[in-house]
This record gives sequence, C-alpha cells and structure tokens, in this order.
Amino acid sequence: MANKKFTPEEMSELRKSKYVLDVSPSTVHFSAEFKKEFWNALMQGKLPKDIVKSLGINPEILGEIRIGGLKTMIRNEVKKGNGFRDLNTYMQAGNGYMSAENRIKYLEMQLAYKEQEIEFLKKIVSLDPEAREL
Repeated sequence: MANKKFTPEEMSELRKSKYVLDVSPSTVHFSAEFKKEFWNALMQGKLPKDIVKSLGINPEILGEIRIGGLKTMIRNEVKKGNGFRDLNTYMQAGNGYMSAENRIKYLEMQLAYKEQEIEFLKKIVSLDPEAREL
C-alpha cells in the first residue's frame, strides 16, 4: 500500500475513469478490463506509467509506488492463471458474474471492515487531545 492518500479532488478524478470501480483515500480498484489492457501493453514493451496515462488515468495521481504495485499485482494474476479479476468478478461463480448471495457476503465483509477502521480511528483520535479540538 502506498503512503500517499488521495485527496477528494483526486478521488473524484479517478472515479471519472471507466476503468475505476471504486476509490478510497488509500486504495483504487481497477476493472478486469483495465488489467487486461495494462498487461497487453506491458507485453508490448510499454512503460507502466505510459500505459496508465494511455488508459486515461493521470499517473501523477497514482504515483510511482502504486503504479509499481499495480504492475506486480497484475503479473501475479497472470501467474495464477485464473484471468483478471476485479470487485465484480473476484468471488465469481463459473459464469463470470458474482451471485447475489456472494455479493451480499462480500458487502457484509466490506461493511465489517469499515466498522473496524472507524473504531480504530476513534481510538487514535482519543489518544491525541489536540485532535479532539479540531
């Protein structure tokens, strides 16, 4: 994970891309289509930064660390041989689509994780008296 957090403006710009499925201050979820395009361009010898730019995403927003991580993640997906996956297909059934039941389970896990993050942030803020004054 990169240390740089996205600003609200950067998240808004990333969300405009047809290849971005979800964005949080610390994470971007790209579509399987993006990963496929990225991999094909990489195999043609293009540089990751240039590939991201050619797919309509500002590489300055992502930064070098995320772009490098993206390259590694996509390479790992290729090595696994299961095809490219994204939020919509990660827990897929054999037909390539997530069932309603699996989608609900996935969203429940996401919600539980967000609740844990909120509790963690509350604890951090409670330890810093100056943060409470803001």
